[in-house]
Amino acid sequence: MLALLIGVLLPSPLFGKSATSNTACSPGTPVQDFYINPNGDVTNTGRSTEGPVCVQVHYNRLRFNLSVNFQTTYSKGVDLSGVLLTGSAPTAQPGAVTSTDLLTSTILPSLTQLDKSAGTVADGVKNVSGLVSFLDGNIGPGKTFAQGALKDKYKSLVPALKLSQTLQFQSLPTDLISGVCPATPGSPVPGSILATLQSYQSDTTFYTGANKDNVDRALSLANRYKCGSPDETDLTKNIAILKFWDSRLQELGLRTDTTEAELLQLDLTEFFIDSTQLNCNNIFNQSSSTAASITLYDESLTLSGNFNTPSAHQDQNFFSLTCASPFAVSAGIEFSTIPAREFAIIKSAGGANNTSVNKFGLTSDSTIHPLPVALVHVRLWESMDHRFAFHASAGASGNIQGQNSGGSSAEFLMGGSLSFFRTMFLTAGLHIGTESNLAGGFKVGELVPSDISSVQVTKSYTKGVGIAITFTKP
Repeated sequence: MLALLIGVLLPSPLFGKSATSNTACSPGTPVQDFYINPNGDVTNTGRSTEGPVCVQVHYNRLRFNLSVNFQTTYSKGVDLSGVLLTGSAPTAQPGAVTSTDLLTSTILPSLTQLDKSAGTVADGVKNVSGLVSFLDGNIGPGKTFAQGALKDKYKSLVPALKLSQTLQFQSLPTDLISGVCPATPGSPVPGSILATLQSYQSDTTFYTGANKDNVDRALSLANRYKCGSPDETDLTKNIAILKFWDSRLQELGLRTDTTEAELLQLDLTEFFIDSTQLNCNNIFNQSSSTAASITLYDESLTLSGNFNTPSAHQDQNFFSLTCASPFAVSAGIEFSTIPAREFAIIKSAGGANNTSVNKFGLTSDSTIHPLPVALVHVRLWESMDHRFAFHASAGASGNIQGQNSGGSSAEFLMGGSLSFFRTMFLTAGLHIGTESNLAGGFKVGELVPSDISSVQVTKSYTKGVGIAITFTKP
């Protein structure tokens, strides 16, 4: 069997994404989608939002190795091993010059098959390039991932990928019988295919008629695939390219031995999205900001035979996450169930001869009264879209009253709050405030002794229910 000797050292998968590499985002988490264009640039950059958020980076997994990080300054290098060309032992070598069958039944068919195989792997490289370009054009805002078309294109690649796996072990350059091509190719090694054909050509008794035509055809093919020839170099390169991309496709679960049923069940979408959920976990009175950066390595350069480590393409701070302090201050109005009374000496009917008498009475008696209030809130839970949140709240209200009510005093509200859009707070809880009563044991409606000319009032703290509506500073 004619052979071309090629070995491929596949690149390190250090930065390749495995099937479990994506961080799953919780259901209901707001999503920010970003798309990597074929140049490696992030579209729609500069956005900023409040967490939690699910950052989803859509990218061509075949073209790029990707690393997303969420540190303000972050740089990560990559050490992809190069793809090296090496060799292995031959599997067969031509026999004696005297056999016409060897020429017509083995050498010429093998060379013809080699040429056909070279065309197959060359077309395979073109198809891989087309597949990468197809994905470039179908990953972007508003586009549905073409999973079915991707699978169909992969199926058309399978014959070339399988051939690349076997061809490297079945062939040698035509001017060798073992080893690898020398740095400076010379004369064909005795016993090699090319040397054997040249012997046929120099044998005037053999090199006639049909044998001559077959030798000429075989020599034409053999010279194309000897060490250092363009076709031999291209074949070596194309096999290396296909083996490299076969390894990348296997990372997606696309294997050449995958059955039709397995391929139908395979979900490829997740491999082309890198998802990371970012939560706000601030527990102290401080805010935080997280900047997202991305590092890409474009592997499509290998399609031209360039197996050097790709240069990193970085897009710094394409997205930022802000996390507000869990504490908030608001001000507004509170309604307390502690009664607000204002006492006075009131002239009332009931005296002798239709005269008036002085009695203790009320000029104001409100069972619910409004108070200005300022509250501090600590956020305990919040909806993903920041529309609603629950808080523990406490604050002070000012009970502004005249002397006939016992004077002004500070009162307090403690309870829970429901906030809307982090702006309006509805708070209900325990209100600790003051209650006014007549001093000296007097009661409302009693006659005022003649030696009392003004009302004396006492105040004491008591508990009630308070409901407040407050707003944060705009």
